[in-house]
Amino acid sequence: MPNPTNYFSDRTMIRLIAFFILTALSFQTVSHELSNGYLTLKSVSENTLSGELLLKPEDIGRVAGLDVNNDGSLTWGEVNRNHNLASRYIQNNVKVSNSGTYCAINVASPSMRDISAESLLVYPLEVSCAYLEEVSVQYTGIVTDFPTHKLLTSITINDQSFVYVLDSERAAITVSTQDSVWVSQFGEMVYQGIWHIFIGLDHILFLVATLLTVNLYRKNKRWVKEQSKKLIFKNTVILVSTFTLAHSITLTATALDVITLDSRIVELGIAISVAITALNNVYPMIMRVGFITFGFGLLHGMGFASVFGDLNAQAGSLVMNVLAFNLGVEIGQLAIVAILLPLLLALRSVKVYAKAIMPIASSIIAVVALNWTLQRW
Repeated sequence: MPNPTNYFSDRTMIRLIAFFILTALSFQTVSHELSNGYLTLKSVSENTLSGELLLKPEDIGRVAGLDVNNDGSLTWGEVNRNHNLASRYIQNNVKVSNSGTYCAINVASPSMRDISAESLLVYPLEVSCAYLEEVSVQYTGIVTDFPTHKLLTSITINDQSFVYVLDSERAAITVSTQDSVWVSQFGEMVYQGIWHIFIGLDHILFLVATLLTVNLYRKNKRWVKEQSKKLIFKNTVILVSTFTLAHSITLTATALDVITLDSRIVELGIAISVAITALNNVYPMIMRVGFITFGFGLLHGMGFASVFGDLNAQAGSLVMNVLAFNLGVEIGQLAIVAILLPLLLALRSVKVYAKAIMPIASSIIAVVALNWTLQRW
């Protein structure tokens, strides 16, 4: 009579993993699911702001009607031929005013730029106001069609920078050089750190893959249940702290321009790190997980730091922005751990966790990450 504890044989597990791999491959998965854009405005004279609006081609193409033949594929020719449609849409949905008086916005022809491994349309903007004292920005674009759309906004007036996120819940902001806003800016950057980790599915899956075996240990080349809750907590603290230390180092160094690396290389490295970590759960080659967590955490820190380049947030109070953003990342990360750890503690007592649930979950993560790797290559 077969042993019920061996119900999930190696062959059964392989079949289940193969099934879920094929299922994962049947879906197109992206690492940053939410629609996002970037707006930068900087004063170049006492009555003029110069800047850029960066949007995903598919977003602006859909809402502004640039894809006139509705074939679902926006070409560069359509972007150029229908620039007047995009310009009109931007002028109608990005309103800049000074003390209640609307400013004139000129939208120049776009170019392309890669931001965090995404190709975005870049629309140069020139905003003419009567004078610059109290500047307001109202943004209503894209959120009607994409409710999760967010616009990361940086406004610099007289070398004083203000950073905000505009979305369906907050469509307008007002900045004044007369106000001391460091407290609100600190809170804004904390919020951005939290938001950045929650939209970064690659960062989340790396953390999940890292912790999937924290409730297990290797015995006779097999994963078995770890009995000690204290040891599980200890290992979790070590891994999370290692990841935190690593990405804090490179986040700060990248934001300070101490190190620079092409964003495509960083995003590719992050995808590979998720794949290797997940595969190491199924076929353990590196048992000292803390070492690879630290090494890959350095890459993830460079990914987190990309928001500073995107927003041009270095001006003014760089140290505060870095600290606040990093704090937000940690809050988001700890929220994920707080949800995941109790679940892992409960699952370790499920007999099939080590033999089937963990390998299947790790395999799905690995396939998703390999898909990202091919997309970013």
